[in-house]
Amino acid sequence: MGNYLKSALIGIVIFFGSGFSIMAFHNDIGLVDLFAQIYTQVIGYAPESIGGLEIGYSIGLAAGILIFFNHFSLKKRENDPTPLQVEVSKYEQDVEDTIERIRQKEQQK
Repeated sequence: MGNYLKSALIGIVIFFGSGFSIMAFHNDIGLVDLFAQIYTQVIGYAPESIGGLEIGYSIGLAAGILIFFNHFSLKKRENDPTPLQVEVSKYEQDVEDTIERIRQKEQQK
């Protein structure tokens, strides 16, 4: 039961951390101002409420994440590793290289 609780807690932290990162990025680039400028250039005014750009952007962002990571469906489209699998593999290789360097230094003493 403890592992399920830990996994759930980690999942919640990652979910909210990812959301915060996306919101901070959008704040840094001024996405609200950008959308207002696009609305003004295209239709002549910026709407007071949420418009089609925001809805389309939100759907596109979610769809892009799901497609990019390619591991949310039951059947994978390709046999390529996911970005997470690539990073874990790099980490494991770095750990093995570090352990080997430490052993070599100890043998030289």
